[in-house]
Amino acid sequence: MPRVTKKGWGIFKKVFVTTLLVVSIFVVSTPATAQGPNPINGSLPPNSKLPDANDLLYQKKLNQVRRNQIQAADTLMEVLYVGTMGQFREPEDSDYVNYCGPSSTQIALRARTTDIPELDEIAKCEQINPRWGVYMTSVTDCLNQYLDSDYYWTDIAESKDELASWLKTDVDQGYALVTGVFTTYMRGWNGYSISHIITLYGYDYSNQVFSNKMVYYTDTASKLAGYSGPYFNIVTLDDLWNFVSWNNVQSW
Repeated sequence: MPRVTKKGWGIFKKVFVTTLLVVSIFVVSTPATAQGPNPINGSLPPNSKLPDANDLLYQKKLNQVRRNQIQAADTLMEVLYVGTMGQFREPEDSDYVNYCGPSSTQIALRARTTDIPELDEIAKCEQINPRWGVYMTSVTDCLNQYLDSDYYWTDIAESKDELASWLKTDVDQGYALVTGVFTTYMRGWNGYSISHIITLYGYDYSNQVFSNKMVYYTDTASKLAGYSGPYFNIVTLDDLWNFVSWNNVQSW
């Protein structure tokens, strides 16, 4: 076996550390549309499958989008009522800092009904892990369960235009859309970067000439979770897509 000198060992360590750093940067900087084995709040569980476009029930949902593009093409602004200011905000309690999934579910339910389950009940339904949160598939399952419907599906928007179309279809029919985001550049997070879940409840696409369509969303995070922004928010579609594209999974 060849003898390794002290100088050679030092060079090896430098190369190893540099390689590890590059790999780490790549992992952190890669959008979260393709989920790995580590759980990510608002993501897909391992080995999950997206809806098949040939599935008859999912075709029904896609047909709703196509019909809406024709029938409601002239409707350029719609905002749902999803409760009062701060009504479903996470409690200022360390046990609830990753409950954005259940609280966002409450908001989506409020768009349809006044019979809203307690936060802990929804968290149980969504099989929350308090250390990191919930999968988006669980949000979808519980929304359908509480609404006794098959309306919601879990899928990944391929572009901001597709996301805008999904949102318009949902809101025009009285449903909110729940989506994963990454908070780095979101208002009120002050550069704090975590995977997160928000609810989209309205749109204003009237100013299309300058490509600054607007989207309404709620952020239920508590101050204890690192959030200092407002409960109700409105941002451009471009900005929303920047938030979404790093944790891109929707319940719609």
